[in-house]
Amino acid sequence: MDTKNQKSAPDNTTPVRALVLPGGGGRGAYQVGVAKALLEHGVFFDYAFGTSIGGLNAAMIAQGDIGKLEELWCSMRAKDIYHLPSPNHIGQMVLGHHLGILDTHPMEELIRREVSLHKLKESHTKFGVCTTDLCSLQTSFITTDDIISSSELVDVLMATCALPMAFPPRQLHGAGLWVDGGLVRNTPMHAALEHGADEIYMVLLHPQQINVCPANMFEVVARCLDIVLDASARKEIQSAELYNRLIAEGNVESRGRKTISIKVFQPHRQVGTTLLEIDPNRSRQFINQGYAEAMEQLLDYRKSESTINQVQTN
Repeated sequence: MDTKNQKSAPDNTTPVRALVLPGGGGRGAYQVGVAKALLEHGVFFDYAFGTSIGGLNAAMIAQGDIGKLEELWCSMRAKDIYHLPSPNHIGQMVLGHHLGILDTHPMEELIRREVSLHKLKESHTKFGVCTTDLCSLQTSFITTDDIISSSELVDVLMATCALPMAFPPRQLHGAGLWVDGGLVRNTPMHAALEHGADEIYMVLLHPQQINVCPANMFEVVARCLDIVLDASARKEIQSAELYNRLIAEGNVESRGRKTISIKVFQPHRQVGTTLLEIDPNRSRQFINQGYAEAMEQLLDYRKSESTINQVQTN
């Protein structure tokens, strides 16, 4: 199903909705299943914000290509995103000419082929991503409005996906060394709040519980990154919940503001892959898992809202 996001402007009774997609590498297929379920339920978005792989997913969803995004995940392999370093590449790293272990030219080609600045500019859904500069330590949030060319769009998406050490950083406007903003702010929830969202739909990529110990050094490194990304995401959720509590308590600084509905979707069970593992069969499983779990959660939300409405009516 492709949703072109060409709907009429919302009236005053229509909530402003934001889809927020943090990073998580090969687990990103789960977000596609959740987004598919939301769109089928008629939940359309005014904003699609992401970080790292969540940024790529957000771009495709914002431009109305959820069906194409699902096809990509069900055919992509790791080699379609990155190549292992060649002897020449290793030599360039030693000389300081490359600042990433892996060659990400395949991902750049995929972005140039599949992501359209024209579609993003025409879409009702505004797109945005987070990225961090290793030089200035500045974290920036960049939206469709800030991007003026297709080459700049590619740079921004490559930057937000540049996992430090693994993927090379990217210059923006010829300056800085911009990388995955997830290490600082894995979910651009703050941006959704600043843009006036009434409802925020966040899709985390870490399971609710993890009870599997790392078995080798690679898994130890991957788990450490998981901890950083998960902690960043949960900090943003806690900040949003604090924002709602201050409004509910009538805090002076919050007067005139409205509470935000925050719906968090995440895997109910262990997701058996790491940041850099991408396999079509596994991705298809993640999409199906995300879709099924989101459908179940949406049903629970609807039942809860119906009960609240009945109580208020009585």
